[in-house]
Amino acid sequence: MVFLSLLASTARSLSTPSSAIPKVLFLGTPDVAATSFKSIVEASRSSSPPFTMIGAVTQPPRHKGRKKILQPTPVHVAAEEEGVRVFTPENAKDEQFLEELEALSPDLCITAAYGCYLPKRFLAIPRLGTVNIHPSLLPRWRGASPVQRSLEAGDEVLGVSVLYTVSKMDAGPVIARVERKNDGVKPASQELEELFSMGTDSLISSLPSIFSGEMTFDTADPQDELAATKAPMIDKSEAVIDFATMSAVEVHNRVRGLELWPGCHFYVEEVSGSGPPRKVKLGRTRVIDDEEKLAGLEGRGVALLPGKGAGLGVLLADGTGLELLTVQPEGKKMMDAKAYANGLTGKIRWRQ
Repeated sequence: MVFLSLLASTARSLSTPSSAIPKVLFLGTPDVAATSFKSIVEASRSSSPPFTMIGAVTQPPRHKGRKKILQPTPVHVAAEEEGVRVFTPENAKDEQFLEELEALSPDLCITAAYGCYLPKRFLAIPRLGTVNIHPSLLPRWRGASPVQRSLEAGDEVLGVSVLYTVSKMDAGPVIARVERKNDGVKPASQELEELFSMGTDSLISSLPSIFSGEMTFDTADPQDELAATKAPMIDKSEAVIDFATMSAVEVHNRVRGLELWPGCHFYVEEVSGSGPPRKVKLGRTRVIDDEEKLAGLEGRGVALLPGKGAGLGVLLADGTGLELLTVQPEGKKMMDAKAYANGLTGKIRWRQ
C-alpha cells in the first residue's frame, strides 16, 4: 500500500502536460495484442494531441511447431513492420532492460496481454503511469483467463476494462469500461478479438485526457475489492466433459470458454459393447430447447437429430439435451456432426 501511495503521488506530481510530444511504450505478445499495437500506432499519426510510439516490448522468440523453428511473437513482427524498436527481455525484471527503459524515459506505457509480471521499478518509470487493456468488467475476473472464465460462467454481459497497472494483479483504478451482451454463441477466440478491439478503441479515446492530466491514477475509478473474482489459468484436466454430472448449459459454456486451449472432449462407445472407447473433441454446440427433439433421445445415446443441418443430439443425465454441431474424432480433423455420424458403423453412446 505504501508503494501505491507513492505511485499515486508520483502520477499527481508528474501529470502536468508537457510541451514535448508524449512518448509511448507498448508491451504485448499474441495476435490480439499485435492488432491493438497497430491501431495505437495508426492513432499516433493522426492524434490530437500527437504522441509517438518509441518501442514495443514482447516476449523473446520461441521454438514452435514440430520442426522447432524459432519464431518471433506477433507483436514483434508487427513492430518491425511499423519500424518500431523491439525489446525482448526474458522478463521485465531484467536489469539491462530496466536500465534501457529508464534511459528511454517513456511518458506512458500500454500493456495488452504481455504475459509477464511488471516489477515496481518498471512501474515507477513512466511519468503518466502504465495502463492495461483487460478483457473483463473489473473487478470481476482478475487474472490470466478472464474471457474463458466469463464464458464458462455464462455471464450475461461481457466487457473490457482500461485500467492503471499496480503491483497487485488487475487491481488498479479503472479509466474506462465497455460492455456488451453475451450472445451465447461465439467461442473464446472470437470474443477475445472483439473485446480487445473494443478496449483498444476505448484506450485511444482516453489518451488525450491522460496526456493532459485530466485522467490520472487519482481520478480513475477505484475497484471494489469485495466484488473482485479471480480468473485462474486453465488446467488441462478441465477439458474432460462429464455428461453424467454436468447440464447442457454447463457443457455448452465450457466448450465456448475452453475453445482456445485445451478444448473439450468426451468419450463414446458402441452400444453393442464392441471396440474400445473413442475420444471425440467438441467443436460448436448448442443447447436443445425443443421438446420434440429431446423426446427422440434415449439414455446415453448419441444420435443424429432430424431436420436439415441438424447435429448430433446428446441426452445428459440430468435430462437436458445438447446438440453437437461439429466434432473431431481422435486422429482426424474437425467435421460437421452429420459427416461424423455417416462414418459410424453402429449406434454409439457417451461413456460414463
